[in-house]
Amino acid sequence: MAEGGAAQAVNQVPPASGGGEGSVDVRDRFAVHLGRPLPELNSPSAMAYAVDDRRGGRPAFALALSPDLPARLDVIQAMKGQQFSAILSVIDYDFVFWPPLQRQVVVVILERPLGGRLFSSMDEVSATLSDNDYQKTVLKPLLQGLEELKNRAIVHRAIRPTNLFFMDKERTRLVIGECVSTPPAFDQPAVCETIESAMALPEGRGTGGYADDMYAFGVTLLHVLIGRRPGSGTKGHDIVRAKIVMGSFAALTGDARFSLAMIEVLRGLLIDDPDMRWDIEAIKLWVAGRRLSPLLPKPEKRAQRALRFCGAEVVSRRELALLLVANWEQAAGPIMDGQVEVWLRRALDEKVLAEAVAEQVRGATFPITSASGTATDTVVARVCMLLDPHGPIRYKSTRFFLNALGPTLAVATTRQKDVRAIAECITREIPEAWFEAQASFDPSFIQSISQVKTIRMYLRQSQPGFGIERCLYELNKNLPCLSPLLQANYVLDAEDLLPALDMAAKRMDGKSWPADRHIIAFVAARFNFDVEKQINALNSPQADTSALGLLSLLAVLQWRLGPETLFGLSGWVGGLVAPIINSYHNRDARRRLEREVPKLVRKGSLPELYNALDDVEERQKDLDGFAWAKAEYAGADQEILDLESDTTVREAQAERIGQQTAAVISVMIGLMTICVLLAMQLW
Repeated sequence: MAEGGAAQAVNQVPPASGGGEGSVDVRDRFAVHLGRPLPELNSPSAMAYAVDDRRGGRPAFALALSPDLPARLDVIQAMKGQQFSAILSVIDYDFVFWPPLQRQVVVVILERPLGGRLFSSMDEVSATLSDNDYQKTVLKPLLQGLEELKNRAIVHRAIRPTNLFFMDKERTRLVIGECVSTPPAFDQPAVCETIESAMALPEGRGTGGYADDMYAFGVTLLHVLIGRRPGSGTKGHDIVRAKIVMGSFAALTGDARFSLAMIEVLRGLLIDDPDMRWDIEAIKLWVAGRRLSPLLPKPEKRAQRALRFCGAEVVSRRELALLLVANWEQAAGPIMDGQVEVWLRRALDEKVLAEAVAEQVRGATFPITSASGTATDTVVARVCMLLDPHGPIRYKSTRFFLNALGPTLAVATTRQKDVRAIAECITREIPEAWFEAQASFDPSFIQSISQVKTIRMYLRQSQPGFGIERCLYELNKNLPCLSPLLQANYVLDAEDLLPALDMAAKRMDGKSWPADRHIIAFVAARFNFDVEKQINALNSPQADTSALGLLSLLAVLQWRLGPETLFGLSGWVGGLVAPIINSYHNRDARRRLEREVPKLVRKGSLPELYNALDDVEERQKDLDGFAWAKAEYAGADQEILDLESDTTVREAQAERIGQQTAAVISVMIGLMTICVLLAMQLW
């Protein structure tokens, strides 16, 4: 169970090497100094740098975000320029060229905390605070920050002890740190996440809701209160299992001692049922001195005897689901041979659930011996959902909530993880099984089901413009185009695509195409115009149709979005139009186009180039002329055939007439001879 995404991403934006020279401008206002990193302000997946504000505003610092993670640009835009008293304020942001990576990245300018972090690491141990100091220094400021976020409809999803800062050097004003550099909860350690969220991959946890922030708030308060990591240092998979077995409150507090008042607030925040978890209003009532009824979580039903699997023993259905997912390759065995069904029926007295598991096994269309096949993977996934319907979608190596499908697919793509598991999960209709397993119906499910069906349709079409790339951009509106042709640019919108390709033309081989699978899928997803006809033509096996489809696609983009001139891209495309020119039948037309194309390329207008190469009147004239030429050729060919055929007929007729004439003459000669002989006898 991952503790977060920090270990993989922290080096994605390295500091510039050598001294303090060099800076990057943001909005012509902020100078970000590449040679002056601020490691004490780093986020797990973003690097911090010193900033000079030319307008002399508040002290600031910059975060250079990792280019292989989809940033929360919608949250950045919502927080930009807003004044917060207990949240680290976002002053500005921009897409800037980052010399260490030789590409554009997102740089966020934030108000600089002068007092440093509250905790430099999750394993740091500090002195405990008295209840009064604790409430004044930590609880009330964080509560205020949560209220500020809720008033702006922002879910933070990055509340943890290491993301708390003091804004002043005297360390009296505590604020919650940034939440925009990664997908929601990506950098969160498992201990700070609810049981359900901690089961998912860091990128698959989803936006969640305010109840998730309240839970992380409770873990953070506990960490500060006891001065060390909650859960006696247990991490990852082990802390999740401990929460399942004992409940979050018992698993995290351990043998720590608190006042009754603190036990009350911690129980309220760390209860595992989100519907019973304290909200901001409940905490405010508690701070005001009102004591609420103690919350007693409903314990997980425990079996009369344990089920042993992979060297471990489990006594609850949720614990079993966790163990099956952790040992996926071996999970089919106890399911297919009936061990799970029998254990549910006899040890847990879960007859309905046992029958549902048996139904999954009976419905499998494969032999039991094929324990490693795709069919058994589907059964394992469905059984895990039956055992733990509140958990994420789990299939092979992927684990995600449905509203985090986009980030899950994005991180799998950018970090070369197993994308096939995600695609297989969708095509095998695992999300629908997850919907069916839910105890109650949420209206948002309707939209989610519709989206999944659309994504499945794209996955089942392999040609450019569809497939996994189309799903990637449909699901991630804040993900830039990942085409290698655009590796130096952060192309987020369709209108930025052609200028980036125009720049790329300077360094690309003129024989290569200015469109790959990523670019075509990006246009199909982000361009608000129907380009199905162009994409279908581009996918044609005929070279001239494909080249014309490419030109048409790029021409429509320039016509709709600009810019007015694209000299580099026009030259690039102009070198690829030979198949289009050769598709004309008239040699004079081909020679004319060969003379005109260089002139049109120099204008930098793809629509003009397209109109010249695929002029409707010229095309029709060429087709009519070709049809007339074919007809004329066919007529001439027939005349030749007819002439050749007439000579043969005449020779046959002459021979026949000669034979007939010879026969008539022979008869006449014979008659004359007979007449002469008769006359001689009579005389």
